[in-house]
Amino acid sequence: MTGEAGRGPEPDDTLGQFLQSQADMASLSARDISERFQELASQEQSRIEDGVAIPADPVSRMSFSKSHLDRLYKGSSSLPSKRFLRIFLGITSRAAGIHPEHHRELCQRAEDLLMSEHRNRHNNRAKDPTSTSVPAEAVVATLQMQLELERAKRAEDRLRWALSDTQVLMGTLLQIINALRDIITDIDTQLVRGPNGPDVQEVAKRQRSQAQSYKVDAEVQFDRANQRRRLLETLWDQAHGNLQRLALHAEVTDIPSLPDGLALPSQLLGEDFQSRPALVDIGTALGKAQEHNDAEEQSTLDLQHTIMADTPLQPDDEVAILVAATRLTDDRTRGTALRTLLKNWPRHPETRDALVRLAHDEQSDIRLTTARSLAEGWAGEAVARDALVVLTRDSGASVRETAVLGLAEGWAGEVAARDALVVLTRDSGASVRETAVLGLAEGWAGDVVARDALVALAHDDDVYVRMTVAESLVNGWLNDAIARTALHTLNRDASLSVRWAAWQGIAKHEDFGGGRPQQTDQSSNLLLAVRVPRDHGAPESIPVIDRLRRGIDFDSGVTILWGSNGAGKTILLNALALLGPLRVISDSPLRAGPAVVSRQLAQNLEVVWNEDRTPEGIYHLTDFDFERQGRNHGASGLENWIERWFSLIEEKKGPNRLFLLDEPAAYLDREARKIMFEQLNQLVNQGCQVIIASVLNDWLEMPTARVVRIDRRALRKFRH
Repeated sequence: MTGEAGRGPEPDDTLGQFLQSQADMASLSARDISERFQELASQEQSRIEDGVAIPADPVSRMSFSKSHLDRLYKGSSSLPSKRFLRIFLGITSRAAGIHPEHHRELCQRAEDLLMSEHRNRHNNRAKDPTSTSVPAEAVVATLQMQLELERAKRAEDRLRWALSDTQVLMGTLLQIINALRDIITDIDTQLVRGPNGPDVQEVAKRQRSQAQSYKVDAEVQFDRANQRRRLLETLWDQAHGNLQRLALHAEVTDIPSLPDGLALPSQLLGEDFQSRPALVDIGTALGKAQEHNDAEEQSTLDLQHTIMADTPLQPDDEVAILVAATRLTDDRTRGTALRTLLKNWPRHPETRDALVRLAHDEQSDIRLTTARSLAEGWAGEAVARDALVVLTRDSGASVRETAVLGLAEGWAGEVAARDALVVLTRDSGASVRETAVLGLAEGWAGDVVARDALVALAHDDDVYVRMTVAESLVNGWLNDAIARTALHTLNRDASLSVRWAAWQGIAKHEDFGGGRPQQTDQSSNLLLAVRVPRDHGAPESIPVIDRLRRGIDFDSGVTILWGSNGAGKTILLNALALLGPLRVISDSPLRAGPAVVSRQLAQNLEVVWNEDRTPEGIYHLTDFDFERQGRNHGASGLENWIERWFSLIEEKKGPNRLFLLDEPAAYLDREARKIMFEQLNQLVNQGCQVIIASVLNDWLEMPTARVVRIDRRALRKFRH
């Protein structure tokens, strides 16, 4: 069986056909696989409750119902994740007894088919211009269908609960009726056997009359419950039919069943009822049963009206449909509804109210969108501010950071917003603390409370936080004595970049003493500074342009242009190479290669070269993938890299050389990077200058390097 199960699919198989073939080989139905997924979801949830980290793609969030698997086989469902495929094939491979090596091949085949399906769907959208963006009408129609599906599912869930509840109640009432029969029989036996005194006879007769009355009441309540049961079964058949009809729609997602839960109140009968039935307990239980019957009959009438009417939402009420869809249980559907709502009705009051509610959504992506949208569309409104304050306490760091930026952008100067940011200056995440500092500097410059929060971070463990504190104190509190004292402290920081930022503030203040931060002799540098005019019209979305408006001084032998991808580091490095006073030796075609924006920047860049020194060589190097370029196969990976790197530097070493290096350490491990640091220091000692563009944090371990941060998180870019 192993060989048969391991046979690969035909090349033209679709993903759905492939998965169905594996299920067939394992003799597993869609229901079997759905049940296995449910077991795995429960096991994973137990591990999470025991403290195991939540996976990025938890099983409980996957769609694995029988109907979804059937649609997946037919190719009419949304595409699954890679983890879903691995779990699915793990189930089928174990059932089929497939060898681990064959199982790995099947997983790879499934991932290849998944990528092929993604490409096919993308190409189909590209070929059909009308499908490149789904029309709003189609989105709303799909969401309306999803709403109707969820309503049908919830109706079925409620009916399932009500039926279970009614059956339990009927069973309890039968217990009571049987107990009352026994009590009446016992009393009749006592009365027949006599002789008893007249008082005893009278008490027995009263008890029999009461028991008979209770029995009649219990039978009435039983009949009521039984009639309700028959009606509920009829309604359930209709609701189940509606659900099956709606679930066949290809665009809707599965709705998970709610957990079982009985609406029945606390136990009608005590635990010792069977052994010692008492009329007083029976009377109390019958009172509860009548109250419960009254409430459930009204609930059943409401359910009947909902199911029998089966009136869909009006399609012309788009806002109502979209807002209602943001309450659905499926994460992707809520996200689609929210995005459509923000696109079509960004300033509608119900959109704002939905955003405020979604600040508590369980899905972090939705909370992130909520934070951004509240700041962009509802700046100044108290209810939106309060929702953002809630999001500053979110479990996701990116959500907290976005909330900070939003409060600084839309509620600058407000005490409630400021206090929320002050709390985040003590956040466990360094990036959150740094963003909080940026926010306070942007919205509360000069504020004493904000200043004290920044000053407290002058000794923060993270160098980027300290650097941001120094820059922020310079920009917002330079005339404040306490801030200047903190800048003096930061001017003695272990990091040259922090000292440089603090020294800029010290130098600006005319009454301020203090020396320039320790650095290499600036006269040894070939390139001294670059900037663009304040009115330079380059794209605002590129953070490096804003940094260049403030100017970048190259006062250290090694300068790191550090920032996230897309910040513009490579653009600046290319522009510097294009402006060299002599021909630049580059491993990429400079005149034709760099993007248009690099060439435009080069035309507007103001560059200051050292007039006392003449560059003897400028090297623009971007390709450090020595593994790809070729290697000595007899050497280790590190030895091979050292050989190639030293060979590269040996060819170009000498005084008055300027090296422009783009991500030179991208392919290196930590040990190799330390060797690179030492080699770069040797180049500086020989009279060379090095400018590096990188996203790596490791450059902070090079104490002689000055880090110039070029970060896309700048607040002035938030609205873009």
